[in-house]
Amino acid sequence: MEKPTVQTQPSTLPFFDTAHALNLLRGIHELRAERKFFDVTLRAEGREFPCHRAVLAAASNYFKAMFAGTLRESAMDCVELHEVSAELLGLLLDFCYTGRVTVSQDNVDLLLKTADLFQFPSVKEACCAFLEQRLDVSNCLEIQDFAEAYACRGLAESARRFALRNVAELAGGKDFARLPWKRLLELVSDDGLCVDKEETAYQIAARWVKADPQRRLHRWPELLQQVRLPFVRRFYLLAHVESDPLVYLSPACLRLVSEARAFQSCAYDRHDRPCHRMRPRPSTGLAEILVVVGGCDQDCDELVTVDCYNPQTGQWRYLAEFPDHLGGGYSISALGNDMYVTGGSDGSRLYDGVWRYNSSVNEWTEVSPMLKAREYHSSCVLKGQLHVVASDSTERYDHVLDCWEPLQPMLHPMDNCSTTACRGRLYAIGSLAGQDTMAIQSYDPQSDRWALVNCGQLPPWSFAPKTVTLNGLIYFVRDDSADVDVYNPQKNEWDKIPPMTQVHVGGSVAALGGRLFVSGGYDNTFELSDVVEAYDPAARGWSPAGRLPQPTFWHGSVSIFRQFMPQAPSAFEPALDPAETNAIQLHRHHLRSLALQDQNHNQNLNHAH
Repeated sequence: MEKPTVQTQPSTLPFFDTAHALNLLRGIHELRAERKFFDVTLRAEGREFPCHRAVLAAASNYFKAMFAGTLRESAMDCVELHEVSAELLGLLLDFCYTGRVTVSQDNVDLLLKTADLFQFPSVKEACCAFLEQRLDVSNCLEIQDFAEAYACRGLAESARRFALRNVAELAGGKDFARLPWKRLLELVSDDGLCVDKEETAYQIAARWVKADPQRRLHRWPELLQQVRLPFVRRFYLLAHVESDPLVYLSPACLRLVSEARAFQSCAYDRHDRPCHRMRPRPSTGLAEILVVVGGCDQDCDELVTVDCYNPQTGQWRYLAEFPDHLGGGYSISALGNDMYVTGGSDGSRLYDGVWRYNSSVNEWTEVSPMLKAREYHSSCVLKGQLHVVASDSTERYDHVLDCWEPLQPMLHPMDNCSTTACRGRLYAIGSLAGQDTMAIQSYDPQSDRWALVNCGQLPPWSFAPKTVTLNGLIYFVRDDSADVDVYNPQKNEWDKIPPMTQVHVGGSVAALGGRLFVSGGYDNTFELSDVVEAYDPAARGWSPAGRLPQPTFWHGSVSIFRQFMPQAPSAFEPALDPAETNAIQLHRHHLRSLALQDQNHNQNLNHAH
């Protein structure tokens, strides 16, 4: 006969009284009111406060160190405190026994200082919250100084942001002229300075110097370096900045004006020599954006769409569509804030046409054609002029004169070359015509001569990689792997950076905001991708940067500055729900259908005539 199974009860019953902490605090408060079990007395300004050592040590690390350590106060029955008033000590002791304290305009400064001294962090935070609620133009800078002195980082940051948001009103106040140099420099150099246009930042800086020129004039060149002069309107730059005695009497300031004028005339390469002055303040509504032009979708249909992306907001917007048939083998480059699309082919004939996108009016116009029709060529901007490089010839476009001129061809013809400008020279990488050998050639615009670049053993490229310049370095983005190689022309040295997160076969690369952006193409699984990833040279790492409006390959991408006012910010995804996205796609296909109908209609009319 089997022994019956006996069900045993658990030997423990875990229990937690959620009201215990409150009851304990209430009990301690009652002991204090009944004046029982006191074992120490604190004295301040002749007033005595009987207390319990254990309560004080539990509430404050200051008193814990005083009573639980080897200090002589640990054995004393009465401790004299000289650093605090009796009133504030009473408030802190009341907090020890009740968890409550009243912060007011009259006591907030001294209470915060005392809470900091005696290490009551929650009381200190309550004082910070009180001050933050009362920030205004008259006290924000004073509160920021006060918060920094007592390591109140959150309050200091809130006061700093308040000052940046209200800088125009702040600069109009009578106390602005007495602002310390360090604080003014911080304000003017901050990206978050809220000004409607960069001229306002210049006026703020100049007003501070002119308030006391004898003592402050030597600060002016350093201060002017923080003003984004390249984004000051050209008329204002010439009529007000360059003619200001503060500027034209200073060689250092005149160099900054020359830099701004070079930027505005497209002679300054902001990618080759990035600088904080080439970064517009977000408050002005101007942003450096990524523009994606054309390409093919997953059905291999050619696109004429032009989309722009703001990495700071994660939003896409549509620009004017390309007005003509893009075909294949075209090239795209950015010249200033405009874009140029050169050449291409429809499969039966080559194009010599050149289209310019004018960002200020959001429209495409045709400019003077190239001297020779081309497909599968490369274009880039060097010293403010558009250069087109093909295996058999090179030519240059002057956008001011709207004319092309021939240049010396490459020493050795190269197929499917890729070009970039770096440190005043043009570099072309490709396969030597009729050979499997890769080579790099450079063009010197001053001498109008090409030369082979003796840069040692090239990386094992199967195809000519895409090239882009950033901060004096040439990045070679491979088309058949995730590897990226880097060449330093000044040191004649090669390096590698961490690989991309995926392959981008037929993708596109552009420099934007001091980072590299690689978009689209086919990924490792041979699926057409809409991924946009960015490389940060400072962090030496790749990270997701967004997604294309649709998977695309063989597209062009560049960066320009343009007014870009987002309606709803988003981290990475376009700020559209699926229904809106589908509607846009349908709209695009509808436009494409209309364009094809118009094209067929025009062809029928031509045949009829």
